[in-house]
Amino acid sequence: MTMKNFMLFCFLYLNSLGIPPMAAQGLQNQYTTSDTFDGEPFLTAFMDGDQLYLTIPEKLLDRTMLFVCYDTMRRSYMQVVWSLHRNKILLKQQGITSTAGINLPFVERLPLKENILAILPMAKQYGDSAGHTVNITDLILRQDIEWPQMFGVSIGSSIPNMSLVLGTNNGVGEVLIKVRRGMIKSKSKVAVPLFYGFCALDKPMKGRRFDYRMGFFNEEQDAGFHFDLRNSPANIIRWRLEKKFKEKKLSVPVKPISFVISPEVPKKWRPYIKAGIEEWLPAFESAGFKDALVVREVDSMDEWQAHSIHSNMIYWSQKKYTRGMEHEDFGATIGYIIDERSGEILRGDIFMGSSVQTVSEKYFIRAAPLDERAQRFPFPDELVGALYQRIAAHEAGHIFGILDGNFGEYAYPWDKMNDSLWLRTMGHTPSVMNYTRANSISQPDDSILPSLLLQGVGPTDRYNIQWAYTEFSPGTVPEVEQAQLEKMVRWQDSVPWYRFNISQLEVVGPAYTDEVVETNNPVRSTELALKNVKRVIELLPKATQDQNDSALLERLYDRTVELWDNHMKHVLSLIGGYDVHYQSLDQPGSPYEPIPWDVQMEALDYLLDHALDAPKWLTDPEFHARTKYSTFPDKVLQYQQYLVMDLIVANRLKRLEQMEIRLGQERLVQTYLVELQSGLFRELKEGFGRMDRRRQEIQMTYIDGLIGHLEKKRTGFNPDEKFLAHTDYSKGLMMQLLIDLKKEIEKGLRRHKGIANIGHWKLCLKKIDGFLGKP
Repeated sequence: MTMKNFMLFCFLYLNSLGIPPMAAQGLQNQYTTSDTFDGEPFLTAFMDGDQLYLTIPEKLLDRTMLFVCYDTMRRSYMQVVWSLHRNKILLKQQGITSTAGINLPFVERLPLKENILAILPMAKQYGDSAGHTVNITDLILRQDIEWPQMFGVSIGSSIPNMSLVLGTNNGVGEVLIKVRRGMIKSKSKVAVPLFYGFCALDKPMKGRRFDYRMGFFNEEQDAGFHFDLRNSPANIIRWRLEKKFKEKKLSVPVKPISFVISPEVPKKWRPYIKAGIEEWLPAFESAGFKDALVVREVDSMDEWQAHSIHSNMIYWSQKKYTRGMEHEDFGATIGYIIDERSGEILRGDIFMGSSVQTVSEKYFIRAAPLDERAQRFPFPDELVGALYQRIAAHEAGHIFGILDGNFGEYAYPWDKMNDSLWLRTMGHTPSVMNYTRANSISQPDDSILPSLLLQGVGPTDRYNIQWAYTEFSPGTVPEVEQAQLEKMVRWQDSVPWYRFNISQLEVVGPAYTDEVVETNNPVRSTELALKNVKRVIELLPKATQDQNDSALLERLYDRTVELWDNHMKHVLSLIGGYDVHYQSLDQPGSPYEPIPWDVQMEALDYLLDHALDAPKWLTDPEFHARTKYSTFPDKVLQYQQYLVMDLIVANRLKRLEQMEIRLGQERLVQTYLVELQSGLFRELKEGFGRMDRRRQEIQMTYIDGLIGHLEKKRTGFNPDEKFLAHTDYSKGLMMQLLIDLKKEIEKGLRRHKGIANIGHWKLCLKKIDGFLGKP
């Protein structure tokens, strides 16, 4: 048979089956040869020249499916149906009816049940025996679709002459389309690689109701950050895990959660990333599932499989290899595809972003005094791998539905941070989801094993998985199930490190800070941590001596100063701070318990002595003689100035005002402000001794801050504006502070003639007089 006759035979044979002839090209390269889903045909995509066609079987009309877009590290999706209207096919976006008993509109506050995305004429030349065929080239390449996820794909206007379809793939219950879509990115014309998909949906799984006391995303990804602290009618997001053997307390799942480590991940890091995900296996055992996770390594992978709804990938970000970005802190992130009807996670991807340099430097500034392996660069592979394992474990927690947050912080005893037995069983933080980083409180003399310095999946992580994934017997009535879940939530009453707090756009107390080890005594733990910060400063010259420039030395110094600042913020959080325990109204106690006043005042004294009068080893280490030619920039001073402003910020004073009312302590706010000002200007009572330039700037920053707050005009009664505005009560106290400060300076100048810093004090008076003299 000649090639011409063979092609004719193929044409006639395919036509007799109702398959469009040009679809043969697409069928030759399918990842899977099946074209059915649950026994029914699914959509079929094919190319004819440069045109993209889609065949929709009759039985799939008006049947809900997912429309997905994969854009590098982002996944966006919506539920759609294909409908027949006279002689045209409509693609309609669907509103979601959640099993939580609420409708999820795709347009905010506009309760539409559906929206037409495209009206497509039939492609009559391909017949209709296999279904209805339409040309979707313009839909995919040129139409500007607004995807619903806040963090989803942002696609600019199409550039048609730079856009083309590269290929299609018809899989089991899924069609994938690969394109290059021309658009404007960063003011440049680029053709961005995108994958689109249409995916079949099973019946919704049984949802688990959202509870703000537990740290889980809900099914609307953009609404997962629940600042309102209320139980919205929603489901948490989680995987469909079902026991294979229902009668067993511990059973393998019908379908485990499977991950594939992308071939682009360097082989030497793969075992560590795999180990990070597998750290969660015991957590799933607490929920009754054995071998719930499967992680595979591959050296090559079909791109269609990599973009299938059935694959969960672990990627290796390439940004870290771009010049100028080697030391950027990309961290890591995740991508979801969710069935919003029930909160079921259909696909979850992890993107490992941090470079070896970044993870090494972050560990150095916290743990170098405690881990000899970290005292020279580059670190040995087993240490770098362990650091990547931490990142993978954290991101896996997100993939299982858990938020970034503050889990059980301000709960662990500070004196357990040098206890090997405690660290081995409990860790230095109760959750790998906390931004606690490495343990920097232990001291070299404690001889803590380096492996115990790192975060790991902890007791609170196991608790969260148990609450979210425990499967109840099929006959369990909803009331009994809800009572059991509520009982688990209330374990938080007696186990404080099970508690979850989420930032409400302010640091309400010491359980809300990040980047340091948060214990139940921030002052004591900070005292210990700063001993290690000093040791890090001393290690810097030797650790960087083989460098041919000072870039690494300066970068590590800046990171160390930032860590110092984070420790000071942890102490600062005590002032006007609460110990927070989210509760139902029928639970005993108070959700917001003020930090004892003597503890708040101890924190203020510590900041005045150690933060606003920083040690020379931090502000001017010996190596500055080789690296600095000016007092600018002064990182320490910058953080000190921010700290001064934070001590008098509106939301902190408002919390103190509330404590004044609640505790029945009159003039509590005034007592705090007077103590603060007295400490900042202690020279007024100590004989006007010589001051360094840093204290002069700090004092002037304080005066500028008071005047700035007093000069700020009331802009309205909008709650968002008032959040940042001081009350008239606090403004009155601040005005009195300026009056008192003016009197103290004038009195001191009269008593002390010829003082060293008279110019500074005159400037302070000039600034205060300039304000007080205004009408």
